Amino acid sequence: MTTIIDCLRNNPELLDHIVDSFQLRIFWKDKDSRVIACNQAFAEDAGFINPADVVGKTEHEMPWSIAEAEYHLQTDRTIMESGEPMLSFEQGLTRPGKEKGWILTSKIPTRSKTGEVTGILALYQDMSFIKDLEKERYKVNRAYQLLRSANKAIISAINESSLFKEICDCIVGHGYKMAWIGKLVHDDAKTIKPLISAGVEDHYLDSIKITWADDSLGHGPTGTSAREGRTIVNQNFLTNPDMQPWRESAIKHGYQSSIALPLKNNIGDVFAVLSIYGVEANAFDEDETSKLEELAQTLSFGHEALLEREKRFDVMVKSVAALAATVESRDPYTAGHQNRVANIAVSIAQEMHLDSDMCSGIKLAASIHDIGKMQVPIEILTKPTKLSKIEMDLIKVHPQVGYEILKDIPFPWPVAEMVHQHHERYDGSGYPQGLKGEQIILGARILAVADALEAISSYRPYRPALGIDVALNEIKTQRGVLYDPLVVDSCIRLLETGGLAEHYLGDKSQ
Repeated sequence: MTTIIDCLRNNPELLDHIVDSFQLRIFWKDKDSRVIACNQAFAEDAGFINPADVVGKTEHEMPWSIAEAEYHLQTDRTIMESGEPMLSFEQGLTRPGKEKGWILTSKIPTRSKTGEVTGILALYQDMSFIKDLEKERYKVNRAYQLLRSANKAIISAINESSLFKEICDCIVGHGYKMAWIGKLVHDDAKTIKPLISAGVEDHYLDSIKITWADDSLGHGPTGTSAREGRTIVNQNFLTNPDMQPWRESAIKHGYQSSIALPLKNNIGDVFAVLSIYGVEANAFDEDETSKLEELAQTLSFGHEALLEREKRFDVMVKSVAALAATVESRDPYTAGHQNRVANIAVSIAQEMHLDSDMCSGIKLAASIHDIGKMQVPIEILTKPTKLSKIEMDLIKVHPQVGYEILKDIPFPWPVAEMVHQHHERYDGSGYPQGLKGEQIILGARILAVADALEAISSYRPYRPALGIDVALNEIKTQRGVLYDPLVVDSCIRLLETGGLAEHYLGDKSQ
C-alpha cells in the first residue's frame, strides 16, 4: 500500500509546495546558525520576498532587534551543545513594519548518520493574536473587578474623602499607573484642584497646572472633560498636540496615555473629574472606555447618595443631641457627664489605635449612652440618699430603654448596641443581658471603663466627688473582672501621661 509519505518522497515539488503554504514558520540552520532553507512564511516574516533570499543569513542579518537576535543565537548554542530539543517556548519578535509580537517556538537538533549534531530545525507560530485576546480579556476582567470594588467602596464610605481615596486606590490596585480626582473651582482661573490621588510619584500633580478654562491649560483631557461634560481619551502623550503643556512631566513619570471622566451631580453639572493614566499608548480602547464610564457614573451616583446620607445623618445627630440635652436638663447633677464620658472614650479608642471611623461611632454612642434615663422618674435621678433596690431596678432599665429609642435609627455604627451593652461587665455580672468577655462589643467595653472612670471621680447627689485616684484604683482592681484588660491598660497609660487630665477640670471640687 502506498502511503502519503511515499507520495511526498517521490514528489519533492509537492512537498515544497505544502511546506510553503503552511502559516507555520519553518527554517533550517547549519551548525554556525546560518539559514540553509526556510518556507515562504518565514521569509516574509524576515522581510524577504523569496525563501532563497534568506539562505546564508545569520540572525544579525535579520530585521529583529539586537537583543532578540542574541536570544535566538543563545537558544541555538544551548541546543547544539546539549543535543536536546527546546519545545514550545514563548519569545518576542519584531517584524518589519509591525509592532513587536509574540511567537511560540520549538527547535530540534538535526544529526548526521553518525549522530553528530549538524544544525537545527526550527518552527514557530504567531502568538500575537492570542496575546491580544488575553490582553483584552484581562482588561475587560479588570474593568469588571474595578466596578465591583467601586460598589463596595460606595457602600462602606463615610465621607467624600474616604470614598474618593478608596476609588483611586482601587484603580491603581487593578493595574493602572495613576488616578486622581480633581474638583472644579469656580475662581477666575477656573482651576481644577486635586482632591485625592493614588499612584502619584515625585509630586507629579504639584508640578503641573490644569484648568477647565478655554485656554491651553484647559484643553487637555481633564480640562476638556470638565468643560464639556464628556469622556476625553488621550491615547499618546507623545503625539497628542493637546498634551504639550504636560508632555515632558508625564513621560518622565511613565505615563503614556490617559482618560478623563466627568463626575456629575444630580442635575447633570460636572463637579469633579476622574483622571486615569496608563503605562502604554492606546491603553483605553472602546470597551475599556465604556466600562470606565460606567465606573464614573456609579461613582457620581454614589457621591450624591453619600451627600444625602450625610445630610440625614447630620439631622439624626442633632436630633439625638437634643434628646441627650433633655436627659441632662432633668438631672443637673450629671450635666455634662455624657460629654465627658464621650471625650474619655474617644481618647481610649485612639490610644488603642482604632480607626477614625470607629472612634466617631464610639463618641456618638458615649454622648447619648444615658438617653434611656428619660423614662426614669426625676425624683430617683436626683435623690440625695442611697437608692433602694426597687429604685435601683428602675435605673437598670435605662440601657434597654436607650436601645429601644435608638435601634431603628440607621446609624453607620452599632450605636444602639453600644448603649444597650454599656453596663455589661467583663465577667458577666452586668446588665441587662449578662454578657461577658467578647460577647460585649468593643465600643461598649470602652464605654464601660470611660463611664465608670467619670462617675467615680465626679460629684453625685448622694456623695461627694471621690477623685481620679479612687477612680484609677477601681479600674485597676477590676481589670479583667468587670472591665476589659486591654481597655483598662489603655486608660491607665492615658492617665499616667496626663492624656485625660483636661476632662476632669472642675469636677474635683463639686
